Amino acid sequence: MFVLREDAAKTTFLGIEFYTFGLYVAVGIALALAALALLMRRAKVKAGTAQLSGLLALACGFVFSRLFFGFMDESLGQTLPLWAMLRVDTGGYSMIGALIGASVGMVISAKITGQHPGRMLDLLVPCLMLFVACERLGERWIEEFGVSRYLSDNLLQGSFLTSEGDFGLRLNTYYLESAVALALAAALYFDLSPQRRPGDTFLKFLLLFGGTQILMESLRYDQHMTVKAYVKLQQVMAMMLMGAGVIALACRCWRKRRGLSLAAFISLPVAVGIGVGIEFMIDRTAVSHYLLYAMFLAVVCVPVALGLMMRKETAKRE
Repeated sequence: MFVLREDAAKTTFLGIEFYTFGLYVAVGIALALAALALLMRRAKVKAGTAQLSGLLALACGFVFSRLFFGFMDESLGQTLPLWAMLRVDTGGYSMIGALIGASVGMVISAKITGQHPGRMLDLLVPCLMLFVACERLGERWIEEFGVSRYLSDNLLQGSFLTSEGDFGLRLNTYYLESAVALALAAALYFDLSPQRRPGDTFLKFLLLFGGTQILMESLRYDQHMTVKAYVKLQQVMAMMLMGAGVIALACRCWRKRRGLSLAAFISLPVAVGIGVGIEFMIDRTAVSHYLLYAMFLAVVCVPVALGLMMRKETAKRE
């Protein structure tokens, strides 16, 4: 039987005590599975697909989330040994690992049931964003988690977006991430269409979630999944998600709009280079953080916008 950590926020329901954060995760999973079932019913997929897809997405998401954290996080000075990875009750998970794992589970389900993996992934991504929205809200119950650097001014003082730390105000980034996830869930839901090319909504997810999460991970300053106390691995993975979407679309668009595709390819290393420079400036200069993040947003928007343009250019089935 698992023993709950004494320092964690807990909730008691029907005489059972469990982590408050875990409650939010459970609600998020339930919402995601319910939404997936409804979307698959509307899409008239094969009988039993929703149950199999939900099971595989949940199982693969859990495994990938734990493995990504175990093999990559060095916030304690080293990665987790195998015996520590098996102690899943101690915490330590990767959000992007969970989303990648769930996507892998969906592809496996599509292969087993003989359906188009792209179409199944399209149905999955709005549901994943509902899970993310709930999980982010739950992060407020984890001490020193999901918060920003100390703010240099009191512009947001008294707002629910900030909390008081030992040395001043910090931004509660989990509220921003939850709001972004809800907005993406809506955008991806309304993007679904039987006439749309299979996989296009998933590509839009890669562009939008990857792009926004690059900025959100920059705001976070909780040392979760870091190397050498500086490199934020989930920020790197967010860039890889966005980059994967841009590269896939650029390759697809190459014959039809070579100039646009070439611009998209070039925009990725340029965005990475400028983004790394801005990250250094955020920690090492007195330049206004508002200005730096406005610049960061503009830089990230370029490959995302080019990706969306290429997606529109090749929207029709070939």
